[in-house]
Amino acid sequence: MRFLGIATIALLAVAAIALPAPPVARPKEELADKVRVAIQRGVQFLRDRERQGRWEEDIDGRAMWTGGWTSLALLAMMNSGVPTSDPAIQRGLKYLRTVEPNKTYVVALQTMVFVQAGFSVDRDRIKRNVDWLLKTRIPKGWTYGQMRDDRARGDFSNTQYALLGLHEGIRSGVKVQQDDLNAIQSLYLRSQHADGAWGYVMGGGPNDAPRLTMTAAGLCGLIITGMDIDTGKQVLRADGSADHCGEYAAQDRVVKAMQWIGRQYPADLNEGSVGQLGYPFYCLYGIERAGRLSGQRFFGGKDWYRIGCEYLVGIQDPNDGSWSAHGAGFDLDSAPVIATSFALLFLSKGRTPVLLTKLAYGAPEYEGWNNKHNDARHLVDFASRELFKNQPLAWQIFDTRGMQAGGEERVRELTGELLQSPILYFNGHDLVGWNGLNTDLLREYVANGGFVLIENCCGATHQPLFNEKVRGIIGDIFETPLAPLPADHPIFVGKFNVAVKQFPLEGIQQGCKTVLVYSPVPLAGYWEADEYKSGRGRLAFELGANIIAYATGLEPPKPRLTGMDVFAGDSKREEQMRRGFLKVAQLQHNGDWHPAPKAMRSLMAEARKSGLDVVLATRDLAPSDPNLFDYRFVYMHGRKPVSLTDVEKKNLRFLLKSGGMLFADACCGSKGFDAGFRTLMEEMWGMDKLKLEPIPSDDPLFSAELNGVAITSVRCRRERPDGRPEAEYRDVPPALEGVKVDGRWVVIYSRYDIGCALEKHPAGDCMGHTYESAVQLGKAAVLYALKR
Repeated sequence: MRFLGIATIALLAVAAIALPAPPVARPKEELADKVRVAIQRGVQFLRDRERQGRWEEDIDGRAMWTGGWTSLALLAMMNSGVPTSDPAIQRGLKYLRTVEPNKTYVVALQTMVFVQAGFSVDRDRIKRNVDWLLKTRIPKGWTYGQMRDDRARGDFSNTQYALLGLHEGIRSGVKVQQDDLNAIQSLYLRSQHADGAWGYVMGGGPNDAPRLTMTAAGLCGLIITGMDIDTGKQVLRADGSADHCGEYAAQDRVVKAMQWIGRQYPADLNEGSVGQLGYPFYCLYGIERAGRLSGQRFFGGKDWYRIGCEYLVGIQDPNDGSWSAHGAGFDLDSAPVIATSFALLFLSKGRTPVLLTKLAYGAPEYEGWNNKHNDARHLVDFASRELFKNQPLAWQIFDTRGMQAGGEERVRELTGELLQSPILYFNGHDLVGWNGLNTDLLREYVANGGFVLIENCCGATHQPLFNEKVRGIIGDIFETPLAPLPADHPIFVGKFNVAVKQFPLEGIQQGCKTVLVYSPVPLAGYWEADEYKSGRGRLAFELGANIIAYATGLEPPKPRLTGMDVFAGDSKREEQMRRGFLKVAQLQHNGDWHPAPKAMRSLMAEARKSGLDVVLATRDLAPSDPNLFDYRFVYMHGRKPVSLTDVEKKNLRFLLKSGGMLFADACCGSKGFDAGFRTLMEEMWGMDKLKLEPIPSDDPLFSAELNGVAITSVRCRRERPDGRPEAEYRDVPPALEGVKVDGRWVVIYSRYDIGCALEKHPAGDCMGHTYESAVQLGKAAVLYALKR
């Protein structure tokens, strides 16, 4: 395979009286799908290259970097989802345990493997390797081996990997003296160019010229040493606020480095030293690390992960699934095992689902939005451990400040990117520079199912301006003020019990769910300090976890790049209301009939994707309204006991017996609505000796002939034996009921919520379906209604 240059990056009528053909499957997320397949093929390539637990190859008659190639391959495979119990991983670990410290790259990578694999048998080896790395450090960082000559030239490639090894060792519990970390940080500070870049070595000359590879390494070096040294100057007060809030050592240097990368990436992806090939795969692994550690979704307004994915899936070898850069001579990226490992590390680690997004606001130079650098990182780590069984989860910073405004279409595009993360978070002291784009993003994000968390990082007592401005913005967006969350709200009594008096929260309620939570008292100070073991800090972490559990329903987010729909108006098509288009009416009733006003719009949007001609707008009608007979599909939803007048029941019964269909569900599994609906059905159909009955699993409603794919299971949260909602969604057979007239279901009913799920706003204690399962069942009902 020839290496390709960076220039290769390349920044669906159904009549109402006819049965449609099986619907077209929902379009796959093309790039996300390509990345998944590319990872699978790359992993298989590495499996094919294994030689009894080793991946080293002979180049020019010599074994290259004994243990290093194997370490890279194992890291790539484990991060790509291969379990540590896999025989190939076990063979590789067995071999690595025989490799003694000799080369800096190898020792660092070996340490990273041992820490990630997590076997107790390797604890002593991790400690041994950390000690070796500390002993071999010279004033200018690290070189290739055990050289102790203080006059020797260190380089920032070896230094980058040595620091990665030390950092993983520290994470595993090995102690490293702060003096050593200070010296490494000082080296990075002394060697950074005025424009924010780094070269391969310090001290001038061609090899000190700015490089993208080394600047990514330098940025990571500053971030890692900052994390391990704890360079924040903040002093936490008893109430969670802080003295010197937002003050960090070397922060201006970090910002300069990110700005330099933003200017050069991806144009310099192919750069190398004079007369040499570039190192695109090595470079991309560094860019991924820089993006992940900094939390930045964008460098210079460019989505670094999407760009890298488009590049890598475009140049993967179509025959064996490898990557490599061929050219004259040998370098790291010309070896397929090494290049493939770097590519897999970029794709797999960058693909990690983003649980929480931190919103940047203000002028480009304003840092008041980021007074706590590690709050999101530590909270996501805690949630991963306590809520998601240690599933790898990421956080990100969403910074649109360097982007040009583009009107409504641009807002929808950015909202789609934001929706890949279920929680949007921001805090600060003043909201300096908050603008219309931020407000529009907030409004669209919530309207499309997102959840917002806002925190006054030093509390309303210390920072009243933030408190005042937040309330103004929320009032403008939601046209209703914040209201205190009650003591029995699921956020306080979820997985952890946190008394409301400890951290009083306020929120905005939409339908059945709180969609925005504001903490006027500080929480982030505890998250920043990682004080999760006891006392008020532990409570702050537990409350944060409860908020995450409520916002997500304990469903982890999807991998990065998974496309998310943003519903927008289609006024021309809506106005035409052409004959043959499916139109939906929602029944007004006395049982709190409108907790999910956008449910049917969402369902119709999904139906449109499947090739159905539908009208997105839903008309709200009382059962007594004569216009009801213009609609063949009517929807009923609610959470309080429902009843209809005799006239309303007569009209609805006539509509259903003459070809219409009623699709209904109980909001969040409401027992009140369920009981009322069952009574209503008895009153409407008793004279015909008909009643609600379970719809069999082999009914045509669930068939592949109707739906394209048979519906055999759905994800649903149901009740426990004590009647309370289950904590998590489970895969279960569909549990719909119906009323059948002349062999046709005229009523399809779910006692478990569908409507709130279609709005993407099911509450944390909601008994009902996930969005995907709600769409499955809703579309089946639509298609069935057309079958007559």
